[in-house]
Amino acid sequence: MSLKWAVNGLLDDIYFYAQGIPRLLVTWKPENELSILKFFENNVKKYPNETAFIFKDQEITWLEADIKVSEYGAYLQSEGIEKGDCFALLMDNCPDFLMLLLAAHRIGAIAALINTTVTGEGLKHVVTIVDAKAVVLGASHIDKFNSSMPESELQALNIYAIEDSQKIPNEYVDINEQSKGFKDVKSHNLKIKDVGMYIYTSGTTGLPKAALITNGRAVKTSYAGQFFGFRAKQKDILYLTLPLYHATGLLWSWAGCLRGGATTVIKEKFSASEFWPDVRKHKVTMFGYVGELCRYLMNVEPNKDDKSHNLRVISGNGLRPDIWEKFQSRFGIPSIRELYGATEGVGALVNTHGRPGMVGRYMRGSLVIKCDQETGEPIRNDQGYCESVGVGETGLFISALSKIATFEGYLDKQASNKKIMSDVFEKGDLWFNSGDLLIRHENNWLSFADRVGDTYRWKSENVSTMEVAAIVNKYDQVLDSNVYGVEIKSAEGRAGMALLSVTDEFNFNEFSEHIEKNLNAFQLPYFLRITETMKTTGTFKHQKEDLKKQGFDPELIEDKLYFYQKGNYIEMNNELYNRIQSGEERF
Repeated sequence: MSLKWAVNGLLDDIYFYAQGIPRLLVTWKPENELSILKFFENNVKKYPNETAFIFKDQEITWLEADIKVSEYGAYLQSEGIEKGDCFALLMDNCPDFLMLLLAAHRIGAIAALINTTVTGEGLKHVVTIVDAKAVVLGASHIDKFNSSMPESELQALNIYAIEDSQKIPNEYVDINEQSKGFKDVKSHNLKIKDVGMYIYTSGTTGLPKAALITNGRAVKTSYAGQFFGFRAKQKDILYLTLPLYHATGLLWSWAGCLRGGATTVIKEKFSASEFWPDVRKHKVTMFGYVGELCRYLMNVEPNKDDKSHNLRVISGNGLRPDIWEKFQSRFGIPSIRELYGATEGVGALVNTHGRPGMVGRYMRGSLVIKCDQETGEPIRNDQGYCESVGVGETGLFISALSKIATFEGYLDKQASNKKIMSDVFEKGDLWFNSGDLLIRHENNWLSFADRVGDTYRWKSENVSTMEVAAIVNKYDQVLDSNVYGVEIKSAEGRAGMALLSVTDEFNFNEFSEHIEKNLNAFQLPYFLRITETMKTTGTFKHQKEDLKKQGFDPELIEDKLYFYQKGNYIEMNNELYNRIQSGEERF
Protein backbone atom coordinates (compact mmCIF):
# COMPACT_ATOMS: atom_id res chain seq x y z
CA MET A 1 0.00 0.00 0.00
CA SER A 2 1.37 3.41 -0.95
CA LEU A 3 1.86 5.75 2.03
CA LYS A 4 1.06 8.66 -0.28
CA TRP A 5 -2.47 7.41 -1.03
CA ALA A 6 -3.08 6.43 2.59
CA VAL A 7 -2.21 9.95 3.79
CA ASN A 8 -4.21 11.57 0.99
CA GLY A 9 -7.21 9.46 1.93
CA LEU A 10 -6.97 10.58 5.56
CA LEU A 11 -6.75 14.23 4.48
CA ASP A 12 -9.85 13.70 2.33
CA ASP A 13 -11.78 12.44 5.34
CA ILE A 14 -10.78 15.43 7.49
CA TYR A 15 -11.69 17.93 4.76
CA PHE A 16 -15.01 16.21 4.10
CA TYR A 17 -16.15 16.35 7.71
CA ALA A 18 -14.82 19.88 8.29
CA GLN A 19 -16.81 21.19 5.33
CA GLY A 20 -19.90 19.04 5.64
CA ILE A 21 -20.79 18.77 9.33
CA PRO A 22 -21.58 22.50 9.92
CA ARG A 23 -23.83 22.48 6.86
CA LEU A 24 -25.60 19.30 7.94
CA LEU A 25 -26.22 20.68 11.42
CA VAL A 26 -27.20 24.24 10.50
CA THR A 27 -27.61 25.09 6.82
CA TRP A 28 -29.28 22.06 5.26
CA LYS A 29 -32.27 21.64 7.54
CA PRO A 30 -35.45 20.76 5.57
CA GLU A 31 -37.36 23.92 6.51
CA ASN A 32 -34.51 26.31 5.67
CA GLU A 33 -34.98 28.53 2.63
CA LEU A 34 -32.18 27.69 0.22
CA SER A 35 -31.81 26.80 -3.47
CA ILE A 36 -29.30 27.29 -6.27
CA LEU A 37 -31.24 30.48 -7.09
CA LYS A 38 -29.71 31.98 -3.90
CA PHE A 39 -26.19 31.42 -5.25
CA PHE A 40 -27.19 33.09 -8.51
CA GLU A 41 -28.69 36.08 -6.68
CA ASN A 42 -25.56 36.42 -4.54
CA ASN A 43 -23.51 36.75 -7.73
CA VAL A 44 -25.92 39.37 -9.07
CA LYS A 45 -25.31 41.44 -5.92
CA LYS A 46 -21.54 40.95 -5.78
CA TYR A 47 -20.63 40.91 -9.49
CA PRO A 48 -23.50 42.63 -11.37
CA ASN A 49 -21.39 43.74 -14.33
CA GLU A 50 -19.13 40.70 -14.54
CA THR A 51 -19.80 38.02 -17.16
CA ALA A 52 -22.12 35.19 -16.15
CA PHE A 53 -22.47 33.43 -19.52
CA ILE A 54 -20.70 33.35 -22.86
CA PHE A 55 -22.66 31.79 -25.70
CA LYS A 56 -21.69 32.00 -29.36
CA ASP A 57 -19.31 34.85 -28.44
CA GLN A 58 -22.12 36.85 -26.81
CA GLU A 59 -21.51 37.83 -23.19
CA ILE A 60 -24.31 38.14 -20.61
CA THR A 61 -23.64 39.79 -17.25
CA TRP A 62 -25.08 38.59 -13.97
CA LEU A 63 -27.41 41.60 -13.86
CA GLU A 64 -28.61 41.09 -17.42
CA ALA A 65 -29.27 37.43 -16.65
CA ASP A 66 -31.20 38.37 -13.50
CA ILE A 67 -33.43 40.74 -15.46
CA LYS A 68 -34.17 38.01 -17.99
CA VAL A 69 -34.93 35.49 -15.21
CA SER A 70 -37.54 37.87 -13.80
CA GLU A 71 -39.00 38.52 -17.26
CA TYR A 72 -39.37 34.80 -17.88
CA GLY A 73 -40.89 34.32 -14.44
CA ALA A 74 -43.40 37.16 -14.82
CA TYR A 75 -44.38 36.00 -18.31
CA LEU A 76 -44.93 32.41 -17.20
CA GLN A 77 -47.04 33.63 -14.29
CA SER A 78 -49.12 35.68 -16.72
CA GLU A 79 -49.65 32.47 -18.70
CA GLY A 80 -51.04 30.67 -15.66
CA ILE A 81 -47.96 28.86 -14.35
CA GLU A 82 -48.27 28.94 -10.56
CA LYS A 83 -46.31 27.70 -7.58
CA GLY A 84 -46.01 23.90 -7.74
CA ASP A 85 -46.88 23.70 -11.45
CA CYS A 86 -44.53 21.92 -13.82
CA PHE A 87 -43.30 23.05 -17.21
CA ALA A 88 -40.88 21.10 -19.42
CA LEU A 89 -37.70 22.21 -21.18
CA LEU A 90 -36.71 20.40 -24.38
CA MET A 91 -33.78 22.50 -25.52
CA ASP A 92 -30.13 22.30 -26.49
CA ASN A 93 -27.62 23.96 -24.19
CA CYS A 94 -27.96 27.75 -24.06
CA PRO A 95 -28.17 30.51 -21.41
CA ASP A 96 -31.96 30.59 -21.81
CA PHE A 97 -32.13 27.01 -20.53
CA LEU A 98 -30.49 28.09 -17.26
CA MET A 99 -32.46 31.34 -17.02
CA LEU A 100 -35.74 29.47 -17.51
CA LEU A 101 -34.73 26.99 -14.82
CA LEU A 102 -33.91 29.87 -12.46
CA ALA A 103 -37.21 31.50 -13.41
CA ALA A 104 -38.98 28.32 -12.33
CA HIS A 105 -37.20 28.58 -8.99
CA ARG A 106 -38.15 32.24 -8.66
CA ILE A 107 -41.87 31.58 -9.14
CA GLY A 108 -41.91 28.28 -7.24
CA ALA A 109 -42.59 26.13 -10.30
CA ILE A 110 -40.91 22.84 -11.20
CA ALA A 111 -38.88 22.47 -14.40
CA ALA A 112 -38.76 19.04 -16.07
CA LEU A 113 -35.45 18.75 -17.92
CA ILE A 114 -35.97 16.52 -20.95
CA ASN A 115 -33.20 14.58 -22.64
CA THR A 116 -32.99 15.94 -26.20
CA THR A 117 -32.26 12.46 -27.62
CA VAL A 118 -35.61 11.05 -26.45
CA THR A 119 -38.26 10.66 -29.12
CA GLY A 120 -41.48 8.83 -29.91
CA GLU A 121 -43.15 6.93 -27.08
CA GLY A 122 -40.32 7.88 -24.72
CA LEU A 123 -40.85 11.61 -25.32
CA LYS A 124 -44.58 11.32 -24.80
CA HIS A 125 -43.90 9.41 -21.57
CA VAL A 126 -41.51 11.96 -20.02
CA VAL A 127 -43.91 14.86 -20.66
CA THR A 128 -47.06 13.15 -19.41
CA ILE A 129 -45.67 11.54 -16.22
CA VAL A 130 -44.81 14.97 -14.75
CA ASP A 131 -48.19 16.47 -15.66
CA ALA A 132 -46.52 19.39 -17.44
CA LYS A 133 -48.75 22.41 -18.11
CA ALA A 134 -46.38 23.93 -20.64
CA VAL A 135 -43.27 23.11 -22.64
CA VAL A 136 -40.49 25.29 -24.02
CA LEU A 137 -39.02 23.78 -27.19
CA GLY A 138 -35.81 24.51 -29.01
CA ALA A 139 -36.93 25.17 -32.59
CA SER A 140 -34.98 22.15 -33.91
CA HIS A 141 -37.01 19.85 -31.63
CA ILE A 142 -40.49 21.05 -32.67
CA ASP A 143 -41.12 18.48 -35.42
CA LYS A 144 -39.93 15.61 -33.21
CA PHE A 145 -42.15 16.80 -30.38
CA ASN A 146 -45.24 17.15 -32.57
CA SER A 147 -44.81 13.69 -34.08
CA SER A 148 -44.36 12.10 -30.64
CA MET A 149 -47.33 13.66 -28.83
CA PRO A 150 -51.00 12.77 -29.39
CA GLU A 151 -53.16 15.65 -30.62
CA SER A 152 -55.08 15.71 -27.33
CA GLU A 153 -51.85 16.23 -25.39
CA LEU A 154 -50.71 18.99 -27.73
CA GLN A 155 -54.00 20.81 -27.27
CA ALA A 156 -53.67 20.66 -23.48
CA LEU A 157 -50.18 22.20 -23.40
CA ASN A 158 -48.99 25.78 -23.65
CA ILE A 159 -46.15 25.51 -26.17
CA TYR A 160 -43.37 28.08 -26.49
CA ALA A 161 -40.23 28.08 -28.61
CA ILE A 162 -36.62 29.23 -28.45
CA GLU A 163 -34.48 29.82 -31.52
CA ASP A 164 -31.51 27.44 -31.73
CA SER A 165 -29.86 26.06 -34.87
CA GLN A 166 -33.21 26.61 -36.56
CA LYS A 167 -35.58 29.55 -36.82
CA ILE A 168 -38.89 29.50 -34.97
CA PRO A 169 -41.90 28.80 -37.24
CA ASN A 170 -44.33 31.70 -37.48
CA GLU A 171 -47.15 29.87 -35.70
CA TYR A 172 -45.13 29.45 -32.47
CA VAL A 173 -44.64 31.93 -29.61
CA ASP A 174 -41.02 33.04 -29.24
CA ILE A 175 -40.81 33.07 -25.43
CA ASN A 176 -37.60 35.10 -25.47
CA GLU A 177 -39.20 37.93 -27.47
CA GLN A 178 -42.65 37.63 -25.91
CA SER A 179 -41.35 37.90 -22.34
CA LYS A 180 -39.37 41.10 -22.89
CA GLY A 181 -40.55 43.93 -20.69
CA PHE A 182 -42.58 41.75 -18.33
CA LYS A 183 -42.16 42.92 -14.74
CA ASP A 184 -43.58 42.46 -11.26
CA VAL A 185 -42.72 38.81 -10.92
CA LYS A 186 -44.20 37.32 -7.75
CA SER A 187 -41.31 35.52 -6.06
CA HIS A 188 -41.67 32.47 -3.82
CA ASN A 189 -39.08 31.46 -1.25
CA LEU A 190 -38.03 27.86 -1.77
CA LYS A 191 -37.31 25.47 1.06
CA ILE A 192 -34.64 22.79 1.12
CA LYS A 193 -37.33 20.08 1.17
CA ASP A 194 -39.25 21.42 -1.88
CA VAL A 195 -38.95 19.71 -5.26
CA GLY A 196 -37.06 22.09 -7.54
CA MET A 197 -36.82 20.09 -10.78
CA TYR A 198 -37.17 16.70 -12.42
CA ILE A 199 -34.12 15.09 -14.02
CA TYR A 200 -34.67 11.88 -15.95
CA THR A 201 -32.68 8.66 -15.90
CA SER A 202 -31.08 7.79 -19.23
CA GLY A 203 -33.63 5.12 -20.13
CA THR A 204 -30.98 2.56 -21.12
CA THR A 205 -33.25 -0.13 -19.61
CA GLY A 206 -36.87 0.77 -20.36
CA LEU A 207 -38.54 4.18 -20.36
CA PRO A 208 -36.82 7.06 -18.50
CA LYS A 209 -37.84 7.70 -14.89
CA ALA A 210 -38.29 11.20 -13.45
CA ALA A 211 -35.99 11.62 -10.45
CA LEU A 212 -37.23 14.06 -7.81
CA ILE A 213 -34.55 16.71 -7.34
CA THR A 214 -35.30 18.68 -4.21
CA ASN A 215 -33.60 22.00 -3.62
CA GLY A 216 -31.60 20.24 -0.93
CA ARG A 217 -30.27 17.64 -3.36
CA ALA A 218 -29.37 20.33 -5.90
CA VAL A 219 -27.62 22.42 -3.23
CA LYS A 220 -25.70 19.43 -1.86
CA THR A 221 -24.60 18.33 -5.34
CA SER A 222 -23.43 21.88 -6.11
CA TYR A 223 -21.60 21.92 -2.76
CA ALA A 224 -19.75 18.72 -3.65
CA GLY A 225 -19.01 20.03 -7.15
CA GLN A 226 -17.48 23.19 -5.71
CA PHE A 227 -15.62 21.92 -2.65
CA PHE A 228 -14.52 18.51 -3.99
CA GLY A 229 -14.60 19.02 -7.74
CA PHE A 230 -13.69 22.46 -9.09
CA ARG A 231 -13.10 24.84 -6.13
CA ALA A 232 -14.07 27.62 -8.50
CA LYS A 233 -13.23 31.28 -7.98
CA GLN A 234 -14.89 34.33 -9.52
CA LYS A 235 -12.10 34.69 -12.09
CA ASP A 236 -12.42 31.06 -13.24
CA ILE A 237 -14.01 30.17 -16.57
CA LEU A 238 -15.96 26.92 -16.95
CA TYR A 239 -16.41 25.30 -20.36
CA LEU A 240 -19.78 23.55 -20.34
CA THR A 241 -20.30 21.12 -23.18
CA LEU A 242 -22.19 18.49 -21.17
CA PRO A 243 -25.99 18.47 -21.60
CA LEU A 244 -27.78 20.68 -19.09
CA TYR A 245 -30.61 18.16 -18.70
CA HIS A 246 -28.12 15.91 -16.87
CA ALA A 247 -26.94 16.29 -13.27
CA THR A 248 -23.20 16.20 -14.03
CA GLY A 249 -23.45 19.14 -16.40
CA LEU A 250 -26.10 21.11 -14.53
CA LEU A 251 -25.56 20.53 -10.81
CA TRP A 252 -22.02 19.22 -10.41
CA SER A 253 -20.39 21.45 -13.03
CA TRP A 254 -22.48 24.61 -13.56
CA ALA A 255 -24.16 24.92 -10.14
CA GLY A 256 -20.93 23.92 -8.39
CA CYS A 257 -19.02 26.69 -10.15
CA LEU A 258 -21.98 29.06 -9.74
CA ARG A 259 -21.21 29.06 -6.02
CA GLY A 260 -17.82 30.61 -6.77
CA GLY A 261 -19.16 33.21 -9.22
CA ALA A 262 -17.30 31.72 -12.20
CA THR A 263 -18.11 32.55 -15.81
CA THR A 264 -19.64 29.73 -17.88
CA VAL A 265 -18.90 29.28 -21.57
CA ILE A 266 -21.87 27.30 -22.88
CA LYS A 267 -21.63 25.03 -25.91
CA GLU A 268 -24.83 23.85 -27.62
CA LYS A 269 -23.51 20.34 -28.13
CA PHE A 270 -20.20 18.56 -27.66
CA SER A 271 -17.84 18.78 -30.64
CA ALA A 272 -14.48 17.00 -30.45
CA SER A 273 -13.01 19.14 -33.25
CA GLU A 274 -14.11 22.46 -31.70
CA PHE A 275 -13.39 21.55 -28.07
CA TRP A 276 -9.76 22.61 -27.70
CA PRO A 277 -10.03 25.69 -29.96
CA ASP A 278 -12.90 26.87 -27.72
CA VAL A 279 -10.90 26.16 -24.56
CA ARG A 280 -7.98 28.22 -25.86
CA LYS A 281 -10.12 31.02 -27.31
CA HIS A 282 -12.02 31.67 -24.07
CA LYS A 283 -9.04 31.04 -21.75
CA VAL A 284 -11.01 28.29 -20.01
CA THR A 285 -9.68 27.13 -16.63
CA MET A 286 -12.10 24.22 -15.93
CA PHE A 287 -14.39 21.79 -17.69
CA GLY A 288 -16.70 18.96 -16.69
CA TYR A 289 -16.57 15.58 -18.37
CA VAL A 290 -18.76 12.49 -18.47
CA GLY A 291 -18.76 9.09 -20.11
CA GLU A 292 -16.67 8.81 -23.26
CA LEU A 293 -16.02 12.53 -23.80
CA CYS A 294 -12.32 12.16 -22.97
CA ARG A 295 -11.99 9.19 -25.32
CA TYR A 296 -13.50 11.21 -28.15
CA LEU A 297 -10.92 13.92 -27.48
CA MET A 298 -8.14 11.32 -27.56
CA ASN A 299 -9.33 10.21 -31.00
CA VAL A 300 -8.67 13.67 -32.45
CA GLU A 301 -5.35 13.80 -34.31
CA PRO A 302 -2.56 15.06 -31.99
CA ASN A 303 -1.16 18.50 -32.69
CA LYS A 304 1.43 20.90 -31.26
CA ASP A 305 -1.21 22.91 -29.37
CA ASP A 306 -2.54 20.01 -27.29
CA LYS A 307 -0.99 21.42 -24.10
CA SER A 308 -1.59 25.05 -24.98
CA HIS A 309 -4.38 26.06 -22.59
CA ASN A 310 -5.12 27.65 -19.20
CA LEU A 311 -6.80 24.64 -17.61
CA ARG A 312 -6.13 23.98 -13.94
CA VAL A 313 -8.75 21.27 -13.17
CA ILE A 314 -11.32 19.02 -14.80
CA SER A 315 -13.96 17.06 -12.92
CA GLY A 316 -16.67 14.58 -13.79
CA ASN A 317 -17.36 10.88 -13.97
CA GLY A 318 -16.65 7.94 -16.23
CA LEU A 319 -13.00 8.58 -17.17
CA ARG A 320 -11.92 5.06 -17.97
CA PRO A 321 -8.76 3.77 -16.30
CA ASP A 322 -7.33 2.61 -19.64
CA ILE A 323 -6.97 6.18 -20.95
CA TRP A 324 -6.71 8.23 -17.73
CA GLU A 325 -2.93 8.69 -17.67
CA LYS A 326 -2.63 8.93 -21.46
CA PHE A 327 -5.25 11.67 -21.56
CA GLN A 328 -3.74 13.62 -18.67
CA SER A 329 -0.24 13.36 -20.14
CA ARG A 330 -1.13 14.22 -23.75
CA PHE A 331 -3.15 17.33 -22.87
CA GLY A 332 -1.18 18.40 -19.80
CA ILE A 333 -4.14 18.41 -17.40
CA PRO A 334 -2.88 19.58 -13.97
CA SER A 335 -5.67 18.01 -11.90
CA ILE A 336 -8.41 15.43 -12.55
CA ARG A 337 -11.12 14.94 -9.93
CA GLU A 338 -13.24 11.90 -10.68
CA LEU A 339 -16.58 11.45 -8.97
CA TYR A 340 -18.93 8.53 -8.59
CA GLY A 341 -22.65 8.94 -8.02
CA ALA A 342 -26.09 8.98 -9.59
CA THR A 343 -28.64 11.74 -10.14
CA GLU A 344 -31.05 10.16 -7.68
CA GLY A 345 -28.44 8.29 -5.65
CA VAL A 346 -27.22 8.40 -2.08
CA GLY A 347 -23.54 8.30 -1.15
CA ALA A 348 -21.38 10.00 -3.78
CA LEU A 349 -17.60 9.51 -3.87
CA VAL A 350 -14.89 11.85 -5.15
CA ASN A 351 -11.25 11.15 -5.94
CA THR A 352 -9.90 14.61 -5.14
CA HIS A 353 -6.25 13.57 -5.36
CA GLY A 354 -6.31 12.31 -8.93
CA ARG A 355 -5.30 8.71 -8.25
CA PRO A 356 -5.70 7.17 -11.74
CA GLY A 357 -8.57 4.74 -12.10
CA MET A 358 -10.14 5.40 -8.69
CA VAL A 359 -13.52 6.96 -7.89
CA GLY A 360 -12.63 7.77 -4.28
CA ARG A 361 -12.65 6.02 -0.92
CA TYR A 362 -15.21 4.56 1.42
CA MET A 363 -17.10 7.33 3.13
CA ARG A 364 -19.14 6.82 6.27
CA GLY A 365 -22.41 5.08 5.45
CA SER A 366 -21.24 3.50 2.19
CA LEU A 367 -20.15 -0.11 1.66
CA VAL A 368 -19.42 -2.67 -1.05
CA ILE A 369 -21.16 -5.97 -0.31
CA LYS A 370 -20.88 -9.48 -1.70
CA CYS A 371 -23.33 -10.23 -4.49
CA ASP A 372 -24.01 -12.30 -7.57
CA GLN A 373 -22.09 -10.18 -10.06
CA GLU A 374 -24.32 -11.07 -12.99
CA THR A 375 -27.69 -10.32 -11.35
CA GLY A 376 -26.56 -7.96 -8.57
CA GLU A 377 -28.51 -10.01 -6.04
CA PRO A 378 -26.92 -9.61 -2.57
CA ILE A 379 -25.42 -12.76 -1.04
CA ARG A 380 -26.66 -13.26 2.52
CA ASN A 381 -24.98 -15.34 5.22
CA ASP A 382 -26.52 -17.98 7.48
CA GLN A 383 -28.01 -15.23 9.64
CA GLY A 384 -29.66 -13.65 6.59
CA TYR A 385 -27.40 -10.58 6.53
CA CYS A 386 -25.01 -9.16 3.94
CA GLU A 387 -21.22 -9.04 4.22
CA SER A 388 -18.63 -6.54 2.99
CA VAL A 389 -16.17 -7.61 0.31
CA GLY A 390 -12.47 -7.96 1.08
CA VAL A 391 -9.56 -6.12 -0.50
CA GLY A 392 -9.31 -7.00 -4.19
CA GLU A 393 -12.92 -8.18 -4.39
CA THR A 394 -15.83 -6.81 -6.44
CA GLY A 395 -19.27 -6.20 -5.01
CA LEU A 396 -22.44 -4.12 -5.00
CA PHE A 397 -22.12 -0.51 -3.80
CA ILE A 398 -24.78 0.48 -1.26
CA SER A 399 -25.37 3.52 0.97
CA ALA A 400 -27.15 3.75 4.32
CA LEU A 401 -30.36 5.76 4.47
CA SER A 402 -31.07 8.05 7.42
CA LYS A 403 -32.70 11.37 8.29
CA ILE A 404 -29.63 13.05 6.83
CA ALA A 405 -28.94 10.70 3.92
CA THR A 406 -32.35 10.56 2.25
CA PHE A 407 -33.53 8.96 -0.98
CA GLU A 408 -36.10 11.16 -2.70
CA GLY A 409 -36.51 8.64 -5.47
CA TYR A 410 -38.69 8.96 -8.56
CA LEU A 411 -42.23 10.07 -9.30
CA ASP A 412 -42.87 6.35 -9.85
CA LYS A 413 -43.07 5.06 -6.26
CA GLN A 414 -42.78 1.44 -7.34
CA ALA A 415 -39.49 2.19 -9.12
CA SER A 416 -38.29 4.03 -6.00
CA ASN A 417 -39.03 1.05 -3.75
CA LYS A 418 -36.94 -1.24 -5.97
CA LYS A 419 -33.85 0.82 -5.11
CA ILE A 420 -34.20 0.33 -1.34
CA MET A 421 -32.78 -2.68 0.53
CA SER A 422 -33.73 -3.60 4.09
CA ASP A 423 -32.32 -5.84 6.84
CA VAL A 424 -28.87 -5.58 5.29
CA PHE A 425 -26.69 -5.70 8.43
CA GLU A 426 -29.35 -5.59 11.13
CA LYS A 427 -33.11 -5.84 11.39
CA GLY A 428 -34.90 -2.76 10.09
CA ASP A 429 -31.94 -0.94 8.51
CA LEU A 430 -32.45 0.65 5.07
CA TRP A 431 -29.88 1.02 2.28
CA PHE A 432 -29.84 2.50 -1.22
CA ASN A 433 -28.94 -0.02 -3.92
CA SER A 434 -26.80 1.73 -6.52
CA GLY A 435 -26.96 -1.11 -9.03
CA ASP A 436 -23.22 -0.65 -9.61
CA LEU A 437 -20.30 -2.99 -9.01
CA LEU A 438 -17.18 -1.50 -7.42
CA ILE A 439 -13.80 -2.98 -6.53
CA ARG A 440 -12.30 -2.48 -3.09
CA HIS A 441 -8.58 -1.71 -2.90
CA GLU A 442 -6.14 -1.26 -0.04
CA ASN A 443 -6.84 1.59 2.37
CA ASN A 444 -10.48 1.52 1.26
CA TRP A 445 -9.89 3.06 -2.15
CA LEU A 446 -12.58 2.10 -4.68
CA SER A 447 -12.72 1.76 -8.44
CA PHE A 448 -15.69 1.26 -10.75
CA ALA A 449 -16.08 -2.27 -12.11
CA ASP A 450 -19.37 -2.42 -14.03
CA ARG A 451 -23.08 -1.88 -13.86
CA VAL A 452 -25.22 -4.75 -12.73
CA GLY A 453 -26.51 -6.38 -15.90
CA ASP A 454 -23.38 -5.46 -17.85
CA THR A 455 -21.43 -8.23 -16.17
CA TYR A 456 -22.23 -11.62 -17.73
CA ARG A 457 -21.26 -15.23 -17.08
CA TRP A 458 -19.40 -17.44 -19.57
CA LYS A 459 -17.51 -20.72 -19.08
CA SER A 460 -18.56 -20.57 -15.39
CA GLU A 461 -16.69 -17.25 -14.98
CA ASN A 462 -17.92 -13.70 -14.39
CA VAL A 463 -16.91 -11.32 -17.17
CA SER A 464 -16.78 -7.55 -16.65
CA THR A 465 -17.69 -5.71 -19.85
CA MET A 466 -15.75 -2.67 -18.67
CA GLU A 467 -12.61 -4.72 -18.03
CA VAL A 468 -12.79 -6.32 -21.48
CA ALA A 469 -13.52 -2.97 -23.15
CA ALA A 470 -10.46 -1.46 -21.47
CA ILE A 471 -8.25 -4.11 -23.10
CA VAL A 472 -10.01 -3.92 -26.47
CA ASN A 473 -9.60 -0.14 -26.52
CA LYS A 474 -5.84 -0.42 -26.03
CA TYR A 475 -5.50 -1.68 -29.59
CA ASP A 476 -4.51 1.46 -31.50
CA GLN A 477 -6.96 1.02 -34.36
CA VAL A 478 -10.03 0.76 -32.10
CA LEU A 479 -11.66 4.16 -31.63
CA ASP A 480 -14.36 2.96 -29.25
CA SER A 481 -15.95 -0.28 -28.10
CA ASN A 482 -19.15 -1.45 -26.47
CA VAL A 483 -18.84 -4.92 -24.94
CA TYR A 484 -21.81 -7.08 -23.92
CA GLY A 485 -22.87 -10.72 -23.64
CA VAL A 486 -25.16 -12.52 -26.10
CA GLU A 487 -27.16 -15.70 -25.65
CA ILE A 488 -26.42 -18.85 -27.66
CA LYS A 489 -29.08 -21.57 -27.80
CA SER A 490 -26.56 -24.38 -27.51
CA ALA A 491 -24.55 -22.94 -24.60
CA GLU A 492 -24.99 -21.86 -21.00
CA GLY A 493 -24.44 -18.22 -20.09
CA ARG A 494 -23.54 -15.51 -22.58
CA ALA A 495 -20.66 -15.24 -25.02
CA GLY A 496 -18.74 -12.01 -25.40
CA MET A 497 -19.51 -9.63 -28.22
CA ALA A 498 -18.06 -6.21 -29.02
CA LEU A 499 -19.47 -3.40 -31.12
CA LEU A 500 -16.43 -1.59 -32.52
CA SER A 501 -15.75 1.74 -34.17
CA VAL A 502 -12.38 1.38 -35.91
CA THR A 503 -9.96 3.19 -38.19
CA ASP A 504 -9.49 2.33 -41.86
CA GLU A 505 -6.23 0.60 -40.89
CA PHE A 506 -7.91 -1.91 -38.55
CA ASN A 507 -6.17 -5.29 -38.87
CA PHE A 508 -8.05 -8.40 -37.72
CA ASN A 509 -4.94 -10.52 -37.34
CA GLU A 510 -3.18 -7.96 -35.17
CA PHE A 511 -6.33 -7.41 -33.13
CA SER A 512 -6.66 -11.19 -32.58
CA GLU A 513 -3.09 -11.33 -31.31
CA HIS A 514 -3.76 -8.38 -29.00
CA ILE A 515 -6.80 -9.90 -27.30
CA GLU A 516 -5.25 -13.39 -27.07
CA LYS A 517 -2.26 -11.88 -25.30
CA ASN A 518 -4.23 -9.72 -22.87
CA LEU A 519 -7.51 -11.56 -22.16
CA ASN A 520 -8.36 -14.91 -20.64
CA ALA A 521 -10.18 -17.38 -22.89
CA PHE A 522 -13.51 -16.79 -21.14
CA GLN A 523 -13.16 -13.01 -21.64
CA LEU A 524 -12.63 -13.06 -25.41
CA PRO A 525 -15.14 -11.19 -27.57
CA TYR A 526 -16.17 -14.10 -29.79
CA PHE A 527 -18.32 -11.87 -31.94
CA LEU A 528 -17.41 -8.50 -33.46
CA ARG A 529 -19.81 -5.99 -34.95
CA ILE A 530 -18.13 -3.17 -36.88
CA THR A 531 -20.04 0.11 -37.03
CA GLU A 532 -19.45 3.67 -38.15
CA THR A 533 -21.61 5.18 -35.39
CA MET A 534 -21.68 4.10 -31.75
CA LYS A 535 -25.15 4.21 -30.23
CA THR A 536 -24.96 6.25 -27.04
CA THR A 537 -27.19 8.33 -24.80
CA GLY A 538 -26.92 12.12 -24.67
CA THR A 539 -24.35 11.69 -21.90
CA PHE A 540 -22.25 9.20 -23.89
CA LYS A 541 -23.39 6.07 -22.05
CA HIS A 542 -23.34 3.05 -24.30
CA GLN A 543 -26.74 1.57 -25.05
CA LYS A 544 -26.70 -2.23 -24.84
CA GLU A 545 -30.23 -3.57 -24.48
CA ASP A 546 -31.12 -3.45 -28.18
CA LEU A 547 -27.70 -4.86 -29.05
CA LYS A 548 -28.22 -7.80 -26.71
CA LYS A 549 -31.62 -8.53 -28.28
CA GLN A 550 -30.18 -8.49 -31.82
CA GLY A 551 -27.37 -10.78 -30.72
CA PHE A 552 -25.22 -11.96 -33.62
CA ASP A 553 -28.02 -12.71 -36.10
CA PRO A 554 -27.01 -11.46 -39.57
CA GLU A 555 -30.69 -11.27 -40.53
CA LEU A 556 -31.25 -8.53 -37.93
CA ILE A 557 -28.01 -6.58 -38.32
CA GLU A 558 -26.78 -4.44 -41.21
CA ASP A 559 -23.29 -3.98 -39.75
CA LYS A 560 -20.51 -6.39 -40.69
CA LEU A 561 -20.33 -9.32 -38.25
CA TYR A 562 -17.38 -11.56 -37.45
CA PHE A 563 -16.83 -14.74 -35.41
CA TYR A 564 -13.65 -15.72 -33.57
CA GLN A 565 -12.74 -19.13 -34.98
CA LYS A 566 -9.48 -20.85 -34.04
CA GLY A 567 -7.52 -17.66 -33.46
CA ASN A 568 -8.92 -15.61 -36.34
CA TYR A 569 -12.05 -13.59 -37.06
CA ILE A 570 -14.11 -14.80 -40.00
CA GLU A 571 -17.14 -13.05 -41.48
CA MET A 572 -20.52 -14.24 -40.21
CA ASN A 573 -23.17 -15.62 -42.55
CA ASN A 574 -26.47 -17.44 -42.05
CA GLU A 575 -24.90 -20.89 -42.36
CA LEU A 576 -22.30 -20.15 -39.68
CA TYR A 577 -24.96 -18.53 -37.49
CA ASN A 578 -27.08 -21.70 -37.59
CA ARG A 579 -24.08 -23.94 -36.84
CA ILE A 580 -23.25 -21.84 -33.76
CA GLN A 581 -26.84 -21.85 -32.51
CA SER A 582 -27.15 -25.63 -32.97
CA GLY A 583 -23.87 -26.36 -31.23
CA GLU A 584 -22.24 -27.83 -34.33
CA GLU A 585 -19.66 -25.02 -34.24
CA ARG A 586 -17.74 -25.44 -30.98
CA PHE A 587 -15.74 -22.74 -29.18
